[in-house]
Amino acid sequence: MTAFPRTRTAARYALRHTSSDLTRDRAARLLKQLGAREAALAGNSHQPGLTTRLLRSLVLATRDLAGPAWLTSNADDPAIDAFVALQATPAPPDAGDLDCILAGVLWARFAPAGTAPALGGQQDPVASGLTSTAVQTGKEGMR
Repeated sequence: MTAFPRTRTAARYALRHTSSDLTRDRAARLLKQLGAREAALAGNSHQPGLTTRLLRSLVLATRDLAGPAWLTSNADDPAIDAFVALQATPAPPDAGDLDCILAGVLWARFAPAGTAPALGGQQDPVASGLTSTAVQTGKEGMR
């Protein structure tokens, strides 16, 4: 089981649905980091310093994917506000809460037009029961 299912789904969506090579590269980089961080977190959960550094690196990779300029111009969005608030915390929240915050930013940035508000004005397909295929086709599926 993955520790960041919502973030992974949002990053995959961004990877598959962008025409920008830079966005594809950053989404692929975030997905690679998610895999590496999940493996490291599973093996090193007793090392708080390492865990904090690993989670912070995911925050930075998400910031790079969303784009600092886009984050600044959308600062009034609740999902973006929650993400920006991470910069002021001494340590990131637990992995589950962080997953929701990171995914909220990515869905606010990359969700298909016309999706229902849920996270940052966009729908989180994992939370709503949509599969990756369902996100692409617009059909609901099993979780």
